[in-house]
Amino acid sequence: MHDMTSEVTDLGPQYAGDSPFQARMRFHQSWYRARVLGLPCGTGPRAQDRSHYGNMLRWADGEQGRNFLTPGIFETAARRLQEGVGVIEPFRLLCNMLSSQPMCFNLFAPLAEDADLATRLLAAVIGGNEVRQVAEVRLEYAPEPRSEYLNDGTAFDAFVEYVRSDGRRAFLGIETKLSEQFSPGAYHKPAYDRWVSGADSPFLPEGRSCLDDARHNQLWRDHLLAIAMRDHRRSPYASGALALVRHPWDEGCEATVAGYRSLLRRGDRSFIDLPLDRLVGAWEPAAPDDDTRAWLAAFRLRYVDLAASEEEWRRRHG
Repeated sequence: MHDMTSEVTDLGPQYAGDSPFQARMRFHQSWYRARVLGLPCGTGPRAQDRSHYGNMLRWADGEQGRNFLTPGIFETAARRLQEGVGVIEPFRLLCNMLSSQPMCFNLFAPLAEDADLATRLLAAVIGGNEVRQVAEVRLEYAPEPRSEYLNDGTAFDAFVEYVRSDGRRAFLGIETKLSEQFSPGAYHKPAYDRWVSGADSPFLPEGRSCLDDARHNQLWRDHLLAIAMRDHRRSPYASGALALVRHPWDEGCEATVAGYRSLLRRGDRSFIDLPLDRLVGAWEPAAPDDDTRAWLAAFRLRYVDLAASEEEWRRRHG
């Protein structure tokens, strides 16, 4: 039974089945809820579940936007939910602090609402000479019709369209991972083969038989969607890439990236590995005002700076 005494400061139950990294990240989110937000834990991870976990918010707190770093980010998330398009699940977005979905909004929603800010921050990551102006930032995006691309449900968590310095259009599709593992299934559709074998394919011929391996199948499909958008016969884009935004402490994800890179041509620029510490570290010097700096500081504390909860982690685990 859940102990309701001193529930606000209680870090809450954890999950015994976590990997070491997942356990550390769940604990940090539990710490953030209790110590920074000052809120009791909720139940989950699904809406119908009744088990308490330290990383879950109560539905009432989730509905008030407490899973988001600023009111503006919550407004963006609420509008996106009202659209009812894509695979955004309300309970996970609003109440699960460990999910990469709210992390994606906490990271990219401010860019979706301010094209000039998005231009500054994108240029800080991929180079000022490459980016003239960001045209649009979308959360949870896939091109239509599906049948002309991968013909499946693959989508980007975030999508940035921009104008290059030479005036041509380009894009960055983004996959975000906090602590979740990549989907374990090995999927392959006939539509995939069209994009794997194109003239500008980034894939090594000798590695093509390994592309749909379950270890990196989801990453491959995300990358392949970027290739399909870039190489489509009616594509408006001169270039495009997939960026994987991941936590630098996630050794499993890092190993997946290393294995996947071995299947790509040397010098390929269509796949970008972007750990959170490097991304936020590039954005902080480019922040134009105090509000942006405060948002990035809050993001760093919530997701990157695990040292903030280290003392309590050590007390609990010895």
